[in-house]
Amino acid sequence: MYGLEAITHYNGWAQAIIGATIVLAGLSALSFAISQIRVLAEYLERRKSASENGGPPGLVRLSPEEPAPGDLAQTIRKYQQLVQRLASPFSLQDLYAACRKHGFRHPHQSIKMLREAGVLQATGDGTFTWRPDVVSNPISH
Repeated sequence: MYGLEAITHYNGWAQAIIGATIVLAGLSALSFAISQIRVLAEYLERRKSASENGGPPGLVRLSPEEPAPGDLAQTIRKYQQLVQRLASPFSLQDLYAACRKHGFRHPHQSIKMLREAGVLQATGDGTFTWRPDVVSNPISH
């Protein structure tokens, strides 16, 4: 007995299907494990930073220097301090980097609020400046 007849007689088709299924399941599990490495790294980083701040893992504490969400005047004061250290005009990437460096937790929301309020003005080439009257008197807004 040779060829396809032998494969059929000795259950070769079933073994081939089971083998392919096992290989596919293993590759799927490996792919899922690799995709979750980023999530695990973020979890470990949050846990590390929380333990350094003296709180239990998962506890997020707002820094007293960080602007309260929705408070435009406080956001202007705090972000103006960051922008004064940047070259003018500055890119949003530079501003985000400064926010990360100083521990601001949600810079996207605050920067969006500053742009919508007209405090951050686009120069047209991908950079931004502070509105001049805000630079001289940040508390009036």
